[in-house]
Amino acid sequence: MKTLFFSLIRNICNILNTRSSLSCSDFQECSKLSAIHFGLPSITHLSMESKIERQLLCNLVEKSINAFEHRLNFINVDFTHYDSLKKEAKLSLKAEYNEDDIILNLILKISIWEFIVYE
Repeated sequence: MKTLFFSLIRNICNILNTRSSLSCSDFQECSKLSAIHFGLPSITHLSMESKIERQLLCNLVEKSINAFEHRLNFINVDFTHYDSLKKEAKLSLKAEYNEDDIILNLILKISIWEFIVYE
């Protein structure tokens, strides 16, 4: 069971750290994402100071995980904290995995635009 969970975390990292060829707006508007759109669109233009752009980031993360990680159900992503000194944004991913509720913490390292996922 633990191996499957680590596989899940690894896949979420792969999804969030791979850039889709679609723009943010095209990604949001796409009703059926396919393997050629795998990943997350470029988010380097988003400001973590903006509440609207933080919500957009959460929506994009949620949609990409919904599209490419089929072991999770009822996915919800919330923005929890932005540390401007560390240049880190923290998000919380809540979902159902094998009929259990899970919470994963996501840290976006803004200096390199990379996500770290942990329990």
